[in-house]
Amino acid sequence: MRRLVFRLRVEEAIALGFLLPTTYLTVVANVYADRAGILGDRYPGGIPRLLAAVLFLGILGLSRRHWPASPWVTGLREALPFLACILIYTNLHDTIGFVNPHDVHHYLAALDRKIFGVVPCLWAERFITRGRTDLMSFFYLNFFWIAPSTSLLLLLLGRWSEFRRTTLSVVVCFYMGYVLYVVFPAAPPRLVLVYEFNRTLRGYPSLFADVSARALELLPVDSRAAFPSLHAAVSLVALVFAWRHLRAWSWVLVPFVLGLWVSTIYLRHHYVVDLLAGWALAPVAMAVAPRLDAWWAARQRALGYEPARGAP
Repeated sequence: MRRLVFRLRVEEAIALGFLLPTTYLTVVANVYADRAGILGDRYPGGIPRLLAAVLFLGILGLSRRHWPASPWVTGLREALPFLACILIYTNLHDTIGFVNPHDVHHYLAALDRKIFGVVPCLWAERFITRGRTDLMSFFYLNFFWIAPSTSLLLLLLGRWSEFRRTTLSVVVCFYMGYVLYVVFPAAPPRLVLVYEFNRTLRGYPSLFADVSARALELLPVDSRAAFPSLHAAVSLVALVFAWRHLRAWSWVLVPFVLGLWVSTIYLRHHYVVDLLAGWALAPVAMAVAPRLDAWWAARQRALGYEPARGAP
């Protein structure tokens, strides 16, 4: 079994280690909710996402067998860690309450009040306008390309060692965040403080705000994935590696990353302490990832397996 595990890349082994229990939890949560008559929109899309993941992995496996040298197949495998992160996030997002029912979000709100004298997302509602809501929604949606952007550019440039360090750091940051989600289950301010807000963010005929609202409707009503903010952590990792390896690209990222951080407060997705925890998580992930990759590559070589391209 150990030899089989080390045939995988370290990010693939980690993904498998997370995917198996989160898949189990997704199935159990859906069965429970169905029997209790509360399925509705509580766990939206969990089972279809799993089926889509199985189909994708099957296609990738067949493609690697029949076209092992294809650049498209290679690119698909390199993209797999990001896709696995998204799948695991969405399924874990739905089922954290089954693992740890001891919520901490009220402590986070209290910390915000202690540090700032007010919960910043409550204070920020005085600035709500249609234009700002549209702008903040636009910035928030950019996370989905910010996270893999530096890795993708390095891959297209064929800079394999830098690509490997960047990608693994982003992936490790995601998974470390998932562990903290389970240890510190916290709902976002938009759910916890719903009765304290005096103004709504919805109702404006705005393209990005409407898209953002529809995206939020796909999330469960009992979300427990606020602490730490992976929007803050992962975007910081992508920005740091862009600064190190693609300086011009880092200047492109800066306004989008800063806008993303502000948007998490304005749109009530995070407490400020969530962002502080995310910024603290980023350097830890960047320190752990290369050491983990070096250890894994050494074990692979000792067992006669070829490490991932660009591995130490």
